[in-house]
Amino acid sequence: MKYELKTELSHKEYEQFTKKADVLSFMQEYQWANVKDGWKHFHCGLYRDQELVATALVLLRNLPLGIKLMYIPRGMLIDYEDKELLQVLTEHLKELAKKEHAYVLKIDPNFCYREYSIKEVEKNETVEIPKNYSENYQKKHQNLLDCGFRFKGYTKTIQETLQPRYHMYIPLINSENEFLTEQEVKTSFKKRIRSYIGNYHEKRGVRYFHTTDPKYLDMFMEVINQTEKRQNIHLRNKEYFQKMMKEYQGESYLFFGMLNLETYLSFLKENQGKEEEIREVEALLKQGKTEIPLSTAFVLIPENEGLRTSEYLYAGNHLLFTKLNVSVGLVYEICKFSLKKKCSYCNLGGIDGTFDDHLTPFKSRFNAIVFEFAGEYDLIIQNIRYHLYEFGMPILKKIYRFLRRKK
Repeated sequence: MKYELKTELSHKEYEQFTKKADVLSFMQEYQWANVKDGWKHFHCGLYRDQELVATALVLLRNLPLGIKLMYIPRGMLIDYEDKELLQVLTEHLKELAKKEHAYVLKIDPNFCYREYSIKEVEKNETVEIPKNYSENYQKKHQNLLDCGFRFKGYTKTIQETLQPRYHMYIPLINSENEFLTEQEVKTSFKKRIRSYIGNYHEKRGVRYFHTTDPKYLDMFMEVINQTEKRQNIHLRNKEYFQKMMKEYQGESYLFFGMLNLETYLSFLKENQGKEEEIREVEALLKQGKTEIPLSTAFVLIPENEGLRTSEYLYAGNHLLFTKLNVSVGLVYEICKFSLKKKCSYCNLGGIDGTFDDHLTPFKSRFNAIVFEFAGEYDLIIQNIRYHLYEFGMPILKKIYRFLRRKK
């Protein structure tokens, strides 16, 4: 067999291959390179007897001290059980890393070590779930080790890896991989949040909609900025989301949960609402506002032919009227839309493996599946630099943080 690696695949050829993938992350798509400012990139393809059999979106970044990192987000798009194919691609990528003077090639492949319901963590309750990402994990893991990759271990916290190892996925299929109905998805949520979905919100003037129109980004950012203030964090600026919507045109969506103030005011008055809240709504109406966004989310849906996943990437909630729990209804709306798009999962995003972070309480409300991804694997290119950087940098960061606190 004759193998050849090309490092500059055309958008069309690359996309034709990724669209056929059994599982696909948006970070493995062609467009992700155009979003990643500050990284050089290569759209690589491995050919076997002139047939494209694997792709890899390779990113290259300059680090301090003149060191270069080579990274393939969510790993190569390849059959990890085909050891020969994996070995050949690894050798080609190793040569590319040497040519670019990278000290390491880092991957975090798109398969799982384990999949289990959050109920197993909370209540030690066994739940039947679909298991598509952890199938034949041990073979895939061993093949990477045999190809020379160094496993970074079963890390727990988000900060330890480039991508979180632990994610929470809402299953939209059953254990037989059959699609659920909208009602079955709703019923799978915890009882205490189901009461907020549907009639509860409708009576209070809440409506939901989604759009692919970038003109709604100002409203989206208004809510995102509220979240940044409340949590004292910094997410992304408007330019970033504009770029995402441009690059992932047809795959990116803005979701909103809106509150009609006149309807809500009528509800409060008819149901002995608190005077303070009534005055708050009346003040907003006097400002000329009739409807305000209470919850929003940025969602990506790669449209591959295999198992499809909607990615709940960024979300925000207004500081007003939080007791309405509009974010719960918004997640359900995303799930309903995801079903229409033939998605098998809705990924709520990363959490800490300790399950004691601020993200887990909200995401666990949906009785989600914990996806414990395989984690990071390093192909060491420059041995001395690798050990100096990998083991020395964490110590330098700790010293830097300590000195900052002393100022």
